[in-house]
Amino acid sequence: MTGAVPSAARVAELLVRHLGCDAAQARACASGLLGLLEAPAATAGETVRDAGARGGTARVRGVADAGLPGQAVAVPARSGAGAVPGVPENGSAASAGTVRGTGSLTGDAEHRALRATRADGRAGTVQHSSGPSHAPGISRGPTDGAVELATAPGPAELAQRLYERVEPSGATAVLLAVLDMEGALRLTGAAGPAARTDGDWSQMPLHRILPLARTARTDHHVWLDDEAGGRTLSWISARSDAPDAPHAAGVRKSATGTGARTGAGANALVCVVSVIRPGSAPTAPAARARLEALTDCAGRRLRGLAALGLPDDGVRAAWLGAALDAVPVPAALLFPVRDPLGRVAQFTVDRCNAHATGLLDRTSEQITGSRLLDVFPGMLLSGIFDACVTVLETGEPLDLDPFPYEEPRRGVLHPALLSVRARRVGGGLLVSWQFHDEQARLTARIDDAERLADLGWAEWNLATGEATWSRRMYDFFGLAPGSGPVSLGALCGYVVEDDLPAVVRAVQSLSRNHGPVWFEVRTRAAGRLRHVSVNAELVRDSLGNPVALRGVVQDVSRVRRVEAALDATRREAERRQLRMAEELQLALLPRAHTALPGLRAAIRYQPAENCARVGGDWFEATPLPDGRVLIAIGDVLGHGLQAAAGMAQLRNALLGIAYTGADAARVLECLNLVAFHGHDESLTATAVVGHFDPVRRTLSWARAGHPPPVLVRGGRATELVNDDGTTLGASLDPGYVCKTLPLAPGDRLILYTDGLVERRADRAGNREDLLLATARRGAAGSPEEHLETLLSVLHTNPEDDTCVIVLHVES
Repeated sequence: MTGAVPSAARVAELLVRHLGCDAAQARACASGLLGLLEAPAATAGETVRDAGARGGTARVRGVADAGLPGQAVAVPARSGAGAVPGVPENGSAASAGTVRGTGSLTGDAEHRALRATRADGRAGTVQHSSGPSHAPGISRGPTDGAVELATAPGPAELAQRLYERVEPSGATAVLLAVLDMEGALRLTGAAGPAARTDGDWSQMPLHRILPLARTARTDHHVWLDDEAGGRTLSWISARSDAPDAPHAAGVRKSATGTGARTGAGANALVCVVSVIRPGSAPTAPAARARLEALTDCAGRRLRGLAALGLPDDGVRAAWLGAALDAVPVPAALLFPVRDPLGRVAQFTVDRCNAHATGLLDRTSEQITGSRLLDVFPGMLLSGIFDACVTVLETGEPLDLDPFPYEEPRRGVLHPALLSVRARRVGGGLLVSWQFHDEQARLTARIDDAERLADLGWAEWNLATGEATWSRRMYDFFGLAPGSGPVSLGALCGYVVEDDLPAVVRAVQSLSRNHGPVWFEVRTRAAGRLRHVSVNAELVRDSLGNPVALRGVVQDVSRVRRVEAALDATRREAERRQLRMAEELQLALLPRAHTALPGLRAAIRYQPAENCARVGGDWFEATPLPDGRVLIAIGDVLGHGLQAAAGMAQLRNALLGIAYTGADAARVLECLNLVAFHGHDESLTATAVVGHFDPVRRTLSWARAGHPPPVLVRGGRATELVNDDGTTLGASLDPGYVCKTLPLAPGDRLILYTDGLVERRADRAGNREDLLLATARRGAAGSPEEHLETLLSVLHTNPEDDTCVIVLHVES
């Protein structure tokens, strides 16, 4: 049942409503669809049959001749008596229709000339190409150019031969394309000065051509007005399911001629031949027919070349795979997938390199042939997909520096840092990308490490003078990162003047030695004093010449502040300990008695200047119940509170034992047991213990490793001798011996601890001689004056406490 043919306006309205076409696209497609329909019957004003036409092929007019804007009409090429001038009956124009319009009117004058030509055809008065009347620029001869076009060996040569034949008619470019039904480029050819490159297909309006190619049952022509004011004639092959439609090379066909893959025309190709002419002036009917005939010949040859599966000008050549593998970042070759309206809806990954394979965690075979948005769905939301479409359509390269990118995986958006590069290659895109997550994490870790450790690094090129600093170095010098690094010569201006010699020594060491140097200086920048530790080294070339200086700088100001605080705390603790030790010693030491039975005494205890060196010196000078006077002096080895506690323990034990009436040797034996057994830790001490008998004027004394007393008599000073006995706490068999010394009125006895005579810096060992000389010189005065003379001449040891007793025998 035959229905009424809808109007072009109605079809355009349906295309806009249901397919989302723009108005110009819809009008072009509507005209093409209506023009390609075969009319069921010829009516006056609608269908005109050419006189003598073979097969009765109908030419549909209507909307184009009516001058409606944006419409198109398909006109099958004439044959027989109404054949196109200059084209043989077996030429390529025998079955090609013409669609004019798609976006603009062809011009009233042109339509009038076209109607006149049709009228001449009906009257049998159409001029043939062999006649004398030719349009300007049209070559003579009914077969001129057909043979050359039909025998072109490849698309590039075919484009050049066609351009040579259409150039006299004003054409500036010829473009050939073989595309699959998804819009991906398969074969290319271009010629003429206006053809930018073989791969620049922005001059070919695929969004208009593909809808017509998908619906056309026969080969046809399309005249288009472009935005620049030029006109383009395009020959488009029949739709994919036509019996003679070409298919991709290497695809097995079934008995019906369709591809072996699922879906009609899945592997079919569309052949397009476009001739571009500048200006919008109407084309003479004979010139128009000549152009259509030549493009028809070229189109048929292009279809034959596509069916042979000729190489595609290197777009998919084998070397491209090697080039992709040489790219050090993920890279892939993409081809567009177009929707029914010719718009890019997807990209197919034609091939990729090994880096892309590793990144996507798939094999190369799995990635090749997949769709881009299936592999990277985040590219749609991030705008990268649209940017790639723009590159394909305009040829403008894409260079996106690292930017935030989110990749949806398993329902979760994974943030990343991505950079993308894209270039148009033929009908596809060469795209490379790189995820900077690992690099960004590494950079962040380095920045964090510098910040946490107060580290910075710097390098100066000694040949060029260029310098490179890390971010932290600018903080050290109080500079903004945009100000640039400081030159080597200007660095000394930041160093405290007192520390400049350290810098000079470091430079001298670097010049003499090949290893790194370390030094520490103070710097002053932005009103802040810093302590910086520098590790630097010279980089030398193969000849040993210095070419660069690099180093690591650490701000140790915080460490030095902590050290200073600890030092102050330590000193305060030592002062506190000194006060406690002094108070303990003063509390434990006896009150000095200057008047004793038969004696006058001068006693002085002097603590150490260094609080950490508080010792355990002690003394005792007190009458006993039996009438004797106990004289004792000692020194506990060690310093601090522990030594003071040991001293208190020995002195208390001394008093208890002395009241038993034991002699000096027996007293020391008991103190030795106390030192050996009675202390929590090892206690070692020296001591001299004696008893003065005021009635007999004798001194009975024993020594336990302590310096012997000094006797001053008759202007002479001598040390008393008693070598028997060891240090307290050293042995359970010390061997102490008590010796008795008769004294006379006016004799002086001096008992002292090692703080009076020992010095670490005195290597001569003559302190004892100085002691004896001073003892002689001061004997003429009172006991107190004698004591002052000893202390002023001998200068007590500031690192140790000192105790001195001067005894004067009364008459």
